[in-house]
Amino acid sequence: MCKTNFVSKTTTFNTIAATFQMAFARMSMPRTIITVLAICSLWSCNNKEQEQGPKVKHVVVIGFDGLSPNGLQKAITPTFDKIISEGASTMHARAVLPTSSSTNWATMIMGAGPEQHGITSNSWEKNNFVLPTITQSEDFLFPTIFQLINDQKENAEIGAIYHWSGFGRLFEKGAVDYDINSKSEDETAALASAYIKEKKPTFTFIHFDHVDHGGHEYGHGSPEYYKSVEKADAMLAEVMAAIKASGMVDETLVIISADHGGLGKGHGGESLQEIEIPFILWGKSVKKNHMLKFPVYQYDNAATVAFALGIKTPMAWIGRPVKNAFEGFELGDDYPIAERLEQPTILPAAELNKKAGGLFDDSTTIIMENTNRAGEIRYTLDGSMPSANSTLYTEAVGTTENVVVKGAIFRNGKIASMVSEAFFRIKNKTMAPPISYELFYLENLTSIPSLENKKPDAKGTCFEITSDEVKEEIKSNTAVRFSTTIQVEKEERFTFYTNSDDGSKLWVDNKLVVDNDGDHGVVEKSGSITLKPGSYPLVVVWFNGGGSGWLNVDYQTGNTPKQVLSTTILK
Repeated sequence: MCKTNFVSKTTTFNTIAATFQMAFARMSMPRTIITVLAICSLWSCNNKEQEQGPKVKHVVVIGFDGLSPNGLQKAITPTFDKIISEGASTMHARAVLPTSSSTNWATMIMGAGPEQHGITSNSWEKNNFVLPTITQSEDFLFPTIFQLINDQKENAEIGAIYHWSGFGRLFEKGAVDYDINSKSEDETAALASAYIKEKKPTFTFIHFDHVDHGGHEYGHGSPEYYKSVEKADAMLAEVMAAIKASGMVDETLVIISADHGGLGKGHGGESLQEIEIPFILWGKSVKKNHMLKFPVYQYDNAATVAFALGIKTPMAWIGRPVKNAFEGFELGDDYPIAERLEQPTILPAAELNKKAGGLFDDSTTIIMENTNRAGEIRYTLDGSMPSANSTLYTEAVGTTENVVVKGAIFRNGKIASMVSEAFFRIKNKTMAPPISYELFYLENLTSIPSLENKKPDAKGTCFEITSDEVKEEIKSNTAVRFSTTIQVEKEERFTFYTNSDDGSKLWVDNKLVVDNDGDHGVVEKSGSITLKPGSYPLVVVWFNGGGSGWLNVDYQTGNTPKQVLSTTILK
């Protein structure tokens, strides 16, 4: 039997050593080897004790699609707040790339990332995939926590209640006793609550989809988005009340998380706003009011469920249980989550996908704000990263030319925040719009259509190639063609970028330079071309398949930092 105090360990060691001496006496085994064997046996015994989990009988995982840390910080969420104060949590857990729903829900229940499970986009299906799973529990499907619990826990009751139907294709149907695709967030909460009270399941997975809807329709950070988070708080309260009413609360672990955050009206990119997610634990053996100081990843969710239930995980899993959330487990590590202050706000501030800054006539003023109670802003105007030696911001800065502003909060001579950036463009107020556009209202768009021989439904002119210039005219299944001319003064290598939802393509001198086609969220792609002095036609075609869309175009040369395609090189 394993012992935990020093005296007991010494006694255990002596007993083990004596046992080995008796067993190997006839073999004339050296005493040194006997001692080593005894130490190894004792270490194995103690190691097994240290690996022992909290031994809960029930685990409930509650996932909110599109729930960002910002949502919990800005919305009114008394239930979330109470659970956080009574449990262990971090607002800096990380999703996996791409920050799409299928990839991250799969990662959450599979204890591995897309490199292992092969679910690399929302278009994944068992009969439509690019990367095959590295191992499988059933045809074309990586083993999930549902299957592991079903295999290893006799008579385990397992349930999945999910608002988004796509979740249902990500797990083994034969491993689940209660498999329900609900019609709304209210029905999800009601069905899950009834199931918990009636069956007292070993494992319950609950998926709410409405927060993601709020992000896509109104934009992350919008008042409507925060209202959807407040609705999530009410749904969470209903489920927590059911857990308590079921009588299983004292033997239950609850894990609350999300698949991804969001930026603007979408997700799928690599920004911190999209990849950071909350991770909250509550229940038996969980530390109280404890902030998790070490990194947590999406695939650690399933590993933590397995740890709590005493489930053995396959070698193909890469997730690790978040043991430091539980009483009796501490981490000795020199690399905690980096502590960050809020980055400075540069005015005019970014709005959804629209970048901070803007286009101004003749001149403008750059204003920065530090919302922290500590630190100072240091900034650059040439697109370079700010450092402790960069200019200290003390008052508004005027400019009569294009500048790329980058600023950060510094404390004690070190950078203490993410870097904010803004793009200020100056044009002559008498300048005529250098870009023409044509809009085409079509049907069933999933890629850039051929616009040859098609008559545009609307025409106009604008100063920049962005959806913001034509937003009042955009509908579902709209394609837009922007046309202009760029003026090159000296031979340079130009890199062009399109950042779009949905697809976009960019041609220079009738050569395709950027191919960002497809039905997708906001994604940036780039391409390069060497141009000699002269004038060149530049064309961008972009389409919006449905819902809200976005487009902006940037460029960069060896001497010009990456910035919005400027009127200064257009004619």
